[in-house]
Amino acid sequence: MKIQQIQLTDYRNYTKQSLALGTGLNFILGLNGEGKTNFLESIYVLGLSKSYRSEDVDLIRFQSDFTKIKASISMKDNLQEMSIIISEIGKKVLVNNQEIKRLSDYVGFLNVVLFAPEDLNLVKGSPVGRRYFFDIVLGQVDKTYLKDLSDFKYVLKQRNELLKQMQFHPSKDETLLDVITEQLALSMDKIIQAREKFIANISKRASGNYQFLTTKNESFTLTYLPSISGNVLQSLKSRYKTDIQSGTTNYGPHRDDFDFIVADKSAKGHASQGEQRLIILAIDLALIDYIFDQKNDKPIFLLDDVLSELDTEKQNRLLNYLLSTGGQAIITATGVLEINQDILKQSKVFRVVKGYIKEDLKHGQ
Repeated sequence: MKIQQIQLTDYRNYTKQSLALGTGLNFILGLNGEGKTNFLESIYVLGLSKSYRSEDVDLIRFQSDFTKIKASISMKDNLQEMSIIISEIGKKVLVNNQEIKRLSDYVGFLNVVLFAPEDLNLVKGSPVGRRYFFDIVLGQVDKTYLKDLSDFKYVLKQRNELLKQMQFHPSKDETLLDVITEQLALSMDKIIQAREKFIANISKRASGNYQFLTTKNESFTLTYLPSISGNVLQSLKSRYKTDIQSGTTNYGPHRDDFDFIVADKSAKGHASQGEQRLIILAIDLALIDYIFDQKNDKPIFLLDDVLSELDTEKQNRLLNYLLSTGGQAIITATGVLEINQDILKQSKVFRVVKGYIKEDLKHGQ
């Protein structure tokens, strides 16, 4: 899939912006604070219906009533139009001018993979961020998983409310808890199985990518650490006392974690910031291949402020690889000097100044 044209209306610091993107690499150049990341974020919002940085209302330009993102996208030789309108009272998403009522039906229409500076927290940050990161991709390609996750969260909320009641009324009959726990166990089994299969797939792909990017013969493995295993229903029932005392469900997919193993050591305690960056890039490239295998169409790759932190060799390896895949990538950078000139000649280059982007005809194709 390729974004041919994108239009922004009252989006953050953009008043009106229309841009025709190239089918391969697109560089968005500019100083910090001019709007590079905002533009990248708008594509993410178009695909996922929400920002990875802030609440919906923050996307609306100051003193405006709403913001709109609209794009023409080629998908398997078919041209589709997508748009999202966000106001203080809600949001509306449309595909080919037809409103999509449920966001779960909309997510996955435009697939995106994002590398952002915030992703460095993925390795050493909290499990919450890691679960969200992988759920976002799996939810884009697997509608069943998205529904199972939604069902799980609904039943989990019901169970936690009941546990809070039982916390203050210990003599309360456990019959209802048994019923809800059985429902929750079914949902948990589905999510755990989907995550296990997904992570095993991504790990194999990311391992080769990591060695390619680092040029080191170090092993890399992505591991899934479910907080509950074996017979899920029996495990939940065996923890009734603990759950009632705490008034919450202490084990399940909402407590799962993931780990990044480099040379047989957890990267959480050993990886430098540079190594963390390469780990995330290796996983991102694996996610791109995974989405392509599942949907027979490459996702849009968004890279925010990654080039300045890579040495010349790693930078060229990454960019040449992206060129070779034939996918579309939008990459932010501060200037052309940090980019290989031969690569620039095969790319489209834009400059952003104070919330307005225009093509740089002196560089690029």
